[in-house]
Amino acid sequence: MGLIKNNNTVSLTAVGDILLHGRVYGGLNKKTGFNFIKQLQSVQPLLGKTDITVANLETIIAGTSIGLSSFPKFNAPVEIGYALKEMGVDLVSIANNHVLDRGEEGLLKSIENLERIGLEYDGAFKSEIDKERLRVFNINGIKVCFLSYTQGTNGIKIPKDKPYLVNSLKETSVLSIVKQLRQIKNKGIADIVIINMHFGEEYHLYPSARQREIAASLSDAGADIIIGHHPHVLQPPEWIENSRGTKTFVAYSMGNFLSGQNGLYRQVGASLSLDIEKPSPKYKEVVIKNPKYRLTFVKREKRLRYNIYIFEDWLKENDYIITSDGKFLSRDVYENVVNRMKKWIPNLEIS
Repeated sequence: MGLIKNNNTVSLTAVGDILLHGRVYGGLNKKTGFNFIKQLQSVQPLLGKTDITVANLETIIAGTSIGLSSFPKFNAPVEIGYALKEMGVDLVSIANNHVLDRGEEGLLKSIENLERIGLEYDGAFKSEIDKERLRVFNINGIKVCFLSYTQGTNGIKIPKDKPYLVNSLKETSVLSIVKQLRQIKNKGIADIVIINMHFGEEYHLYPSARQREIAASLSDAGADIIIGHHPHVLQPPEWIENSRGTKTFVAYSMGNFLSGQNGLYRQVGASLSLDIEKPSPKYKEVVIKNPKYRLTFVKREKRLRYNIYIFEDWLKENDYIITSDGKFLSRDVYENVVNRMKKWIPNLEIS
């Protein structure tokens, strides 16, 4: 884990979708020599600098043992897991619509690899016992619990005798999650609950009514932070004040972090950092402070080669972004994203 702050504060970093098309790492015929560290090196300053760093790992990493594959059914090299671990990621959410792309075999092999790497995971599990093991980090005397859910699995059915495999909203109602949240808080299992939600509509630049409805229910039940994935574009965050008088920070969609998706806003992602403070051990109250976004940009360098950069740095040397849809001024794109992300939080720090 990263830097330790005051003994009543936990610092968090979250990044978005790691969706590894074959063209990101050299093609599906490549067998060795995967170097994700090199592709990620420009964004190293964004990762591993807080107490906890989390990411959305949207492709299983069963590796070459079952054959690499790309859209529509993904399986990526195991080396991405080692790279994320080395870069400072502590937990990956694996509850997403691609988690069963290669069936139960692929999921179990991916989990096996994550365990070998020493990278904590949540949202999909190898057994009922594994599912019952809540992912709780104890930092500076504060207990931080993570939960992860997906709105679906691309129509791939979860085996009826193995419902533990994936936390899916198709099988688990929002009301059930609400009950779980309340139990975690009321039993003192955790001081802070952070939920990864794989929800929303792909490529929509603003959250749907359903996203906002789910977020409001989870906030009222005790979720302190909600980190959203799935739309593959950034969506503006907001504070939700609930009936209990507390506030939840909701990042509806973190966009793509590293992927092979082409399209202007599909290439823009971000890292989110914030502090969570527990002012008094006598009360459940926590205070979420200092949310800050750093924008990222994924560039297709050449055939079968993509790199990720801190957007602010990249645009200093690149006046234009060229896609199949047109030629765009880099500075205009950057400022458009900044302005959109401030829709509900005008003083949001974003760079």
